[in-house]
Amino acid sequence: MKPKAVLVETNWVVDVIAPAHLQSPQAIQLLQRAQAGEFKLYVPAICLTEARETVPRRFSPRSRSDDLRKFVRWATDEGRVTAEDADAARRVFALFDGLVANELTKVSERLNDLANHPSLNVFPLSEPMLERQISIGAMDDLSLKPYDLAVLPAVIVKSEELQAEGHPWVGFCELDSDLQPWDKSGARKRVLSDLYDDVRIFVYANFLLEDVSELPDSWTTSI
Repeated sequence: MKPKAVLVETNWVVDVIAPAHLQSPQAIQLLQRAQAGEFKLYVPAICLTEARETVPRRFSPRSRSDDLRKFVRWATDEGRVTAEDADAARRVFALFDGLVANELTKVSERLNDLANHPSLNVFPLSEPMLERQISIGAMDDLSLKPYDLAVLPAVIVKSEELQAEGHPWVGFCELDSDLQPWDKSGARKRVLSDLYDDVRIFVYANFLLEDVSELPDSWTTSI
């Protein structure tokens, strides 16, 4: 059984609007599946703001090619790379830097196109979401970064609203380990797991929405 409503956050937005060679096919396919009517797709508006800041910083071309430049310089001095190969590598680096720099100029345009996509529902932070943010921020054993502390209550309250509209449960694609309800070893994070379970949010670790083999019993009784 697949969800009829799916929530995403900043990591999905970044994977859609990143430089072309770094975009995630799975993230793009998720939007295409929503466009085909398989489910409704939702994202908090604050995630578009965060993505606008994240993409230029994360994909700055020089930060990605400087280490390779240093390696080529070192390898040339050590006689491990020929001068001809070093020149060829530098030409590739220059091509890479130019391509990525040009791609980063398209971030605003891509964000605007995404925000206005007919199959993506962008929702603002509401007063109930801000109120929930205060209560979640006061929880013990839960330390979140500012954007995460805004996204989590937005996702929780939106799930409640969608269920009030008739959705029995909601899917949430979450690649950020800070908001995943399990740790690196797969062990359950009690606080986050309880928060998601209480509002019937099933968390996916990718954008594939693979079949859910077994939903919690408490969810299935009213489906």
